[in-house]
Amino acid sequence: MADELIIGGVTMPDLKKEGLTISKEKIWSKNTGRAANGDMLGDIVAVKYTLDCAWPPLSREETAMIDKAVSPAFFDVTFTDPGNNSTVTKKFYAGTPTYPVYSYVQGVKTYAGVKVTLIQK
Repeated sequence: MADELIIGGVTMPDLKKEGLTISKEKIWSKNTGRAANGDMLGDIVAVKYTLDCAWPPLSREETAMIDKAVSPAFFDVTFTDPGNNSTVTKKFYAGTPTYPVYSYVQGVKTYAGVKVTLIQK
């Protein structure tokens, strides 16, 4: 992967191919809605990122690194913003990570990958 994903100051293992989807959600003001003529009214008060992350098969150590990074309530994430191609660092929290088990055989990649959604605070 050309761009690094850094969580809590730790560089994560490379994501799988097409393993990062970045969404930019517009947060609208309370008074947002449709006027009598059907026009949309309101103000954008913020734009927040959501990162859907998926890793390829990982070792137990790599999986533990990701688990430790996304376990705190909030943490910094550094990634490349697709809108301006610059590196940004924002405060995030994690959805529920999933760890599909591939094998428990010693010395083999043991997890079929890790998936987690990171949501900007």
